[in-house]
Amino acid sequence: MTNRHVVIFTIGPVQSFIASARRTEDLWSGSYILSYLAREAMKVLYQMDETTEMVFPKVSKEELNKPNVKNFHIASIPNRFTTIVQGSAEQVYARLKEVEQSVRNIFTDFCFQAIEEVFHSLSDEEKEKLKRLTEKQILSFLEIYWVIEPYGDEPFNKVREQAEKRLGALKNEKTFEYVPQTSFVCAVCKEREALCLDDIHPNDRYGTIKQKLVKTWSRRAYEYRENEEKQTGKIKDSEFLCGVCLGKRAARSYFEEKFKQAGAKFRPFPSVLDIGHGNYYAIIMMDGDNMGKMFSGDKEHAYSEVSEKLARFAQQHVPHIVEKHDGKLVYAGGDDVLAFVPVDKVLIIAEQLRFAFSDQEKGLGKEATASFGVIIGHKKAPLHMLLDGVRKLEKKAKSYRKEKDALALSIYMGAGEILETVLPWKIEHETTSQLLLKFVDLLHTTLSSTFIYRFLEAFSPLLEQGGKWKENDMLRLELYRLLHRSKREGAKHVDVRPYVEDLMKLHDVAKTGYDFLYLLKMLTFFRRKEGEKK
Repeated sequence: MTNRHVVIFTIGPVQSFIASARRTEDLWSGSYILSYLAREAMKVLYQMDETTEMVFPKVSKEELNKPNVKNFHIASIPNRFTTIVQGSAEQVYARLKEVEQSVRNIFTDFCFQAIEEVFHSLSDEEKEKLKRLTEKQILSFLEIYWVIEPYGDEPFNKVREQAEKRLGALKNEKTFEYVPQTSFVCAVCKEREALCLDDIHPNDRYGTIKQKLVKTWSRRAYEYRENEEKQTGKIKDSEFLCGVCLGKRAARSYFEEKFKQAGAKFRPFPSVLDIGHGNYYAIIMMDGDNMGKMFSGDKEHAYSEVSEKLARFAQQHVPHIVEKHDGKLVYAGGDDVLAFVPVDKVLIIAEQLRFAFSDQEKGLGKEATASFGVIIGHKKAPLHMLLDGVRKLEKKAKSYRKEKDALALSIYMGAGEILETVLPWKIEHETTSQLLLKFVDLLHTTLSSTFIYRFLEAFSPLLEQGGKWKENDMLRLELYRLLHRSKREGAKHVDVRPYVEDLMKLHDVAKTGYDFLYLLKMLTFFRRKEGEKK
């Protein structure tokens, strides 16, 4: 029997926990809490046995205990880790059970601390009532899975693949803990029951239930209330939260206190109203392509090498790229990135992230690619709608072509119109983002955007259903004519032929003529936003 085992440990749910957000602060805290729980789980494993070897993410015991406080406010530890643990199967099993219980205890304490802070004026008996309901909600919410696979003479990658298959099977067999609900659901997650001190009876009317909830939530602490001095507190009067989402809303205070001595700063995550200029902002979602192939080495050191590169990319280069362009990073967990950025910087940031990822020094090397969802929406649009939209875009980018490596771009216009297109990251020897930016600059300095509307008016009726225009030469000629006629006074000397060829390149990679038309309208939008800024 071998005395080594490969362990994969996961903490979730990921999508529903992070996606349940009414404000950007919820989004940040959901990401950060999962990252924090994974960090704590790894620390417990190291404490039980210093010979434990973290393979992914590649994090040492020293790094866990003394992290770099500069970027400690960023969720940079993924919610799952792969490790090699020494000991018999029974010993490893016992350790993993202890780690699991430790994570559950930490999360429960975290939510209980939120009740203590938000409802500190309640009696001990009243707090205990809220904690009992929260504990039940945590039991039905928190998903922790782990598998142990013997690691003897077989190649590491084969053992890891066996462990992944068993983990997938384990998740498919998950059971759901039923928690009876009689009250309103939480305003954030829309799943669990909102906390209430008064008992809710099955025959209670809507108005009666609401009165009971208002009575409970009117007793929250000053900084969590709406008042004359502070228009909006951390919890609005109309928000009734479950125990889990209350923990998310109070997370920043918890982490500020916990890591005060280490010097880590947890500045409030800005509202979308504070991101960029004008009425719109952008969300970037990035995901590495074909990461299974990157982690295909037979030896654990090859796997760890990729892990180290991902950690360096996520912890050093991603924050630098996003923040130097006035963006706000929600999380960077290896090849996964989510950021809120100004509209006029979104293409630059996305491009720099994409090509840093395939840089030999900054990322994984030239064979690495990544797909992006980029959505631009009005600052008054529901956050959950835009988050759902950017996730769908990222999936569309993945399915754009066999080799993936694509950018799915969408703009939710204020009038309800949605523009969307998917493009490869490279067209011949140029990056797609540079082609787009070059043309946006032309619109800003040389051309009137009226040519685009004239083109739409003339060519939309000629589109075949779901297809493209048949005559590329006619398309090229008409684009040249319209661009030439649209030159502003003082720019008559500018040769528009190179820009016509750029547009033809974009047309050729667009899946349909409609995608190309949407792209042209997007270019006018980018030009308008830059104009507003200036």
